[in-house]
Amino acid sequence: MHEVVSFFRSIWGLWLMGLFVAAVVWAYWPRNRARFDAAAMIPLNDDPPADKKG
Repeated sequence: MHEVVSFFRSIWGLWLMGLFVAAVVWAYWPRNRARFDAAAMIPLNDDPPADKKG
C-alpha cells in the first residue's frame, strides 16, 4: 500500500508541474499578448460613474 501512495504522490507532483509549465507557456505565447495588454488597461479606462449615465 505504501508503494502505491508513493507512486501517486510522484505522479501528482509531475501533473502539477506540467500544469504550471503549460500556464506559463500560454501566458507568454505571442498570440495572447494583445488580450493581456487590453486586460491590463481595464483599471485605467475612464468610464463615467454609474449614477451619472447620460
